[in-house]
Amino acid sequence: MISAVLRTLTFMAFAAVVALVAPRADAQTRGGDIHGTVTSAETHAAIPSAHLAVTTPARAAVSNERGAYVLRDLPAGRYEVLVTALGREARRDSVTVTSGGSTTLDVALKQGSLLLSSVIISATRTPTAASQVTSTVNVLSTEHIQTSAARESQDLLREIPGVELPRTSSLVGGTAQIVSIRGVDEGRTAVLFDGIPVNDAWGEWIDWGRVPKGMLDRVEVVEGGASSLYGSNGGIGGIISFYSRPLAPGAMNVTVESGSRDTRHGFFSAGVPVYGALTANVSGDYQEGGGYTLLDPAKRGSVDQASDVIQRNAYMRLNFAPSSNWSAFATGHLFGDSRDLGTPLTYANRDQKNFDLGFDHGNIGGGAFDFRAWDGQQNEHQRSSAIRTGRVAEDSSLTALIPSHDWGASAQWTRTALFGLESVGLGADYRKMAGNFDEVDFNTTCPGASCGVVTRRVLSGGDQSLSGAFVQAVAAPMSDLRVELTARVDNWQNADGQSVDATAGPVTYPNKSVTAFSPRVGLRYQLSSMLSLHSSLYKAFRAPNLAELYRKQISGTSITLPNPDLAPESALGREVGLDFQPFDMLQMKGTYYVADYRDFNSPVQIAAGPPAIRERLNVQRARSTGAEAYIAIRPIPQLFIAGNVNYDNDLVVDGPAGTIIGSHFNRVPSPKQNIRATFTSALLGDYTVIWRHEGQTTTLQGAPLEPFTVYDVNVRRELVPGLRGFLAVENVGDKQYQINLSGTGATTLISYGMPRTIRVGLEAYRY
Repeated sequence: MISAVLRTLTFMAFAAVVALVAPRADAQTRGGDIHGTVTSAETHAAIPSAHLAVTTPARAAVSNERGAYVLRDLPAGRYEVLVTALGREARRDSVTVTSGGSTTLDVALKQGSLLLSSVIISATRTPTAASQVTSTVNVLSTEHIQTSAARESQDLLREIPGVELPRTSSLVGGTAQIVSIRGVDEGRTAVLFDGIPVNDAWGEWIDWGRVPKGMLDRVEVVEGGASSLYGSNGGIGGIISFYSRPLAPGAMNVTVESGSRDTRHGFFSAGVPVYGALTANVSGDYQEGGGYTLLDPAKRGSVDQASDVIQRNAYMRLNFAPSSNWSAFATGHLFGDSRDLGTPLTYANRDQKNFDLGFDHGNIGGGAFDFRAWDGQQNEHQRSSAIRTGRVAEDSSLTALIPSHDWGASAQWTRTALFGLESVGLGADYRKMAGNFDEVDFNTTCPGASCGVVTRRVLSGGDQSLSGAFVQAVAAPMSDLRVELTARVDNWQNADGQSVDATAGPVTYPNKSVTAFSPRVGLRYQLSSMLSLHSSLYKAFRAPNLAELYRKQISGTSITLPNPDLAPESALGREVGLDFQPFDMLQMKGTYYVADYRDFNSPVQIAAGPPAIRERLNVQRARSTGAEAYIAIRPIPQLFIAGNVNYDNDLVVDGPAGTIIGSHFNRVPSPKQNIRATFTSALLGDYTVIWRHEGQTTTLQGAPLEPFTVYDVNVRRELVPGLRGFLAVENVGDKQYQINLSGTGATTLISYGMPRTIRVGLEAYRY
């Protein structure tokens, strides 16, 4: 009831702000267009895949093979058009659009950065050139996304060296996935889609299928703790921000593809005029197939079968943009993920529904204001099994129902040229999460009279709220020096915690409130036109999630107790880096970083049993020391080659009894290396090869996994204007690489990664 009232109040506040400014908006009967071509300032040759965008209302276009573009249906007014392209200087041009008119804007781009050519938002929560921010940032542009062989959004991230993912694709295995940056481990990196959290409310897990690749305009990754801007939602690892492609009325994209192991995928998106300044973006995504049997063929039994997945997305956004100064939107999103997990009895299903609101105004108090609110409900149902000797049969061991509710809001105001500063930003966020884990355990002593009998029922859950406010000041005391200062205060509260065990009886937990302070200072200095240095120092924190606080886990050998008294985890990080571009055709950048992590919570055995009793405690400390380097070469305009490497020496500094001090943190691959080569030709099409290597790593239990190397290839060509054909091949060499290892000796079970996957398809598009 309370959450329903608060959601209603949020909607009313949103409507009130819209009503307040609506009378000031200029009336609109017909939108105007901006069109033109993007060319090289040096050779005047067309530049394909240049990205053009305006902020309010959100519009984006990509230049075609002839350099032509159109930004459609813009209300009458004055706009600033941002133009970016790989290897070119970003450019902003002001242009006036008249009602029903078509305005020409031809853009000539100069040679520029090969690695930092875009404008990003995530690092400062306001649009800033990537070449100016003091953080380590990486951007996957529209061109990177469209030329990647990756089938879904998670696999796109494998090109970024500091991002650590499970070796298996998220399309294989369970719905809940993890991600880490710089060895910080799972649940400690925030994932956002258009500013809305993707990490779920129960355990901070991620279902990457909620972010269809076809909807993406770009991806931004900020490495290192971001609590000074995002609080606990920013984690202590960093931020991964996905941004959807804005669609003007008349824009559309339809993609169909099919491939090996019965892979099928269809995607549709369109911008639809509704009435006057009201338009709609509609998207749908459906994919299935492509699964395989993970287990080593020599160890398979009759119970093992190919995994399978079906994912469904339906997305609609209503946009109201009556002027060039303000706009608002309301979004509905339905998502479903149904999986068979490799044996007849095991499965995992997720269903999610979201409702989001947004409002942007370009001039409130002389600054830009934006507001976001969201409400998401998720239901997950899963079943696990115990495999009998010889893998000839299985028995249900657990079923679980995991409902969760996540809602919140954020607001930010930014003004430039205030108090002699380059910019000043103020913001606040609130997020409320509630969830339960309803578990039923079965006897797996099979065959036998008790086989399949319910042994225990456990219901665990509670609520958590996170709130905070921040201030950010950006100064340029000298023309070559940029300083970023940010500070944030957060409060997180636990409430209504309980564990209802049908055998041991119910337990309720007291409420708890904790406050955290997160400062950050960053510097960037331009030593010369070719070389700049950047550095930052930050403190970050992360509140324990609902699963860590409240879930009571029971098995035949151990019981893990909840711990509602868990303290927040913290990090102290520092880094220094450089960007060096001695020639237009060559650029290098690198970062050296150190982060000390304290009070990591991990399960600790507190009684020998049987069954052994465990509880999560704030006992683990780690230090991540590493470096990453990038190089990009463009020997001719048609060929782009980029490589990167990350070496992360993440060591355990302290931990519970039995901890091996100085051992490497589990699941941190080192080194990680990538090389991408893309050849672009208006006549022949685009050809991309990605070479990817991951060094030795371990499983969660510490078992070593061998290094591996794979190649991916993507080819696409425009068949006729507005229609492309493409061919994507993942793991070209059909490399068999380890993704998991359990057991010892004769009982060792090895699981392997995705075999060669070939997909072919067609894409019809209109920007």
